[in-house]
Amino acid sequence: MHLLRLGILAAATSFAVAATACAAPQSNSRTERFVVIDTEELGNFNPLLGHGKTGESKIYDSLYRVQEGVDDRIPDAVPVLAAGAPEPVGGDYSRWVVHTRPGVRFSDGSPFGPEDVAATYNSVIDPAFSSPIAADYEFLRHAAQTGPDTVEFQLNGPYPDFDHRLFLAVAPAEAFAQPGPADKSELNHHPVGTGPYALTELRPDQAVLTARDDYWGEKPQVKTFVVRRTDDDNARAAQVRDGADGTRLPAELAEGVARNGFRAVTASANDWLGISLPTGNPVAGDPAIRRALNRAVDRNSMVEHILQGAGRPTSTLLGRIYGDSYDPAQDFAFDPADAERILDAAGWRRGADGVREHDGRRAAFEIAYYPTEVVRRDLTMATVSDAKKVGIDITPVAVDKKAMTSDYLARTPFMVGGGGQPYTIDSQLYTKFHSRYAAPGAGSKWDNLSDYVNPRVDAVLDAARVEPNPQRRAELYRQFQAEYHADPAMLTLVSEDHVYVVRDKGFRIPPTALEPHTHGVAWGPWYSLARWAH
Repeated sequence: MHLLRLGILAAATSFAVAATACAAPQSNSRTERFVVIDTEELGNFNPLLGHGKTGESKIYDSLYRVQEGVDDRIPDAVPVLAAGAPEPVGGDYSRWVVHTRPGVRFSDGSPFGPEDVAATYNSVIDPAFSSPIAADYEFLRHAAQTGPDTVEFQLNGPYPDFDHRLFLAVAPAEAFAQPGPADKSELNHHPVGTGPYALTELRPDQAVLTARDDYWGEKPQVKTFVVRRTDDDNARAAQVRDGADGTRLPAELAEGVARNGFRAVTASANDWLGISLPTGNPVAGDPAIRRALNRAVDRNSMVEHILQGAGRPTSTLLGRIYGDSYDPAQDFAFDPADAERILDAAGWRRGADGVREHDGRRAAFEIAYYPTEVVRRDLTMATVSDAKKVGIDITPVAVDKKAMTSDYLARTPFMVGGGGQPYTIDSQLYTKFHSRYAAPGAGSKWDNLSDYVNPRVDAVLDAARVEPNPQRRAELYRQFQAEYHADPAMLTLVSEDHVYVVRDKGFRIPPTALEPHTHGVAWGPWYSLARWAH
């Protein structure tokens, strides 16, 4: 029986340049301890709440992690708790087998085995646990131990990309013996994992992770990892200047910090930022307004001036890393004149004050954004400016994160970020644009934020996720982009790379991994923390 003890911090992933230390190590006490500032609340160290769902946890291991140093394509899935690549059983990709690594133990001393993998994956889709990430695993029917080192996954249908959906952190089977809401689980504050670190202190303002002497893999050289929380970008920059060892910052702030013993690490990410245009808002949800806005905004200028070049424009959630599935011809070009023509043709006419009207309704609405996040704030203001030039009056509204209820999001456009599982196109698109997630209560509150319904898009997404032929699957995703170009759901703006500052203590830091939307001190240079070396 596992004793639920203390265990780690929440996560993400990153890409960049392998940074080589330029300063010699100073002393063991100095180099073996890092104090970093994160943006996420401390606690909730539970795989069913999304902690470590992309293999980035320090407390838990996953079957696979994201290959480091690859940013021009989808990175490979590197075995961790798995003993090799997943193997399809039969010919239709609806059953897969994974062999687990022997000789691994959890932080409470109990042995790891395939029963723990099966229990974790079964629990995430079990309604009794109310996991907020259950929709990410809707393709899974059941997982079962089928041998001393074998777990078999039975899917709800063919899923050729399954090998890139096995990054979920694995907890002991005993942690799921009593079904109940994941947000009430003992794991949230007393995690037990097979990872290189254990949680040895947890306060509202600080979590301390300590390297495990009994870790089954290579022993970490960074012995103590202290995480503190501040969600305000400027406050985190100040804390680093005042003595902390690193954080994630917008590029402009990072440039000012990355000197005097610090270095900046830029991690390539598939982290898109954009504005929901919910159907529940009679102006923002109007198809002509959606089409016009996608042509009215200058995404290249946003990348240059707001991201300081650390990113790229994006408008359909697909980009060059997806290879032949990406059709650049379907990206929305900056064309304010075309935006004006679309609005004119749809009956949105300029009034005396320059704002358009249609059947007595002004082309006006609000956009909510988080004021503590500099990039989201600045992207919102740039959108407001560009929209005004074509006769759309947008009012930016600063809101607290606690205000983001499902009811509020159903009627109010919001500056949102996404790309939580960008390692398959299906996970990038399906829950964001399939009408299944427009229904009340379907998925999480962040799925299909615009309540978008397009039967042609549904049909293409359904066909692509089960298509075993890579060429045909690529054709289907190019077809999706054409359908979306004709009828966009939202206003996607940019894909932001993540910039980190880290104090140079003489460690050689491996390259970062391609990061999802989630970021912070589990990603960037810290993604490979257990493998840092002098």
